Amino acid sequence: MLFKKCLSVVLMIPIFMPMANASLVEDLKSPITTDSRWILLSGTGLTLAVLASHESVEDPFEITTVQQKPLGASSKYGDALGQLVPNALYVGGMGLAYWSGVPKGFERSLVMVEATVYSALITTVLKYTIREPRPYDANVRNSFPSGHATTAFAFAGVVAAEHGWYYGAPAMAMATFVAYSRINDHQHHVHDVVAGATIGLTCAYGIYYSQHSVGQGGERVQIVPIPISGGTEIAARWNY
Repeated sequence: MLFKKCLSVVLMIPIFMPMANASLVEDLKSPITTDSRWILLSGTGLTLAVLASHESVEDPFEITTVQQKPLGASSKYGDALGQLVPNALYVGGMGLAYWSGVPKGFERSLVMVEATVYSALITTVLKYTIREPRPYDANVRNSFPSGHATTAFAFAGVVAAEHGWYYGAPAMAMATFVAYSRINDHQHHVHDVVAGATIGLTCAYGIYYSQHSVGQGGERVQIVPIPISGGTEIAARWNY
């Protein structure tokens, strides 16, 4: 309990510091106003697809995973990594970098704090609004979405956005391990972790785009209709 409180303090401190490159309001709207909305739409579609196939795909997969427990004892690390540990370490590390003379350290810590806090808030609201039963106990009604998957993918999204895929790929692998551990331990359904991953990534990239003033208003990707003989073609145009 004390450890969790300490993590919460570490994550909340930068919120009370001056905002870096974008206003709080813009950051809050960023999942919709930036190109991260494509992550939101894609992830939502995937979540719905998993739900629609629960009898033929999701349920058999979960039953097999829970019975075989392929992660074995290592799943405990997935549980730990999904409890804000990498997020807090990143904020602390970037804070130290800032005080050591690296200006980007503060900006990066701010992006991580906001992505973590906002995504966790969204997930918490959904948990206690939807109140889906947990797979291990129908009386516990806070299964959807997975909080562990949310914060793990918020971390991975920020790392990928800020540092590129050389560091982002291992971070995404770690987040996937966290999400899978929740299914392995019979704590969540597949659609719970897919939804959590969607929320985490959407907030991470949305806030990154907002802070860096990129991907705003859909200006980077445009769908362009092109008249041709007998009809119309649709082309995608990428501005950079």
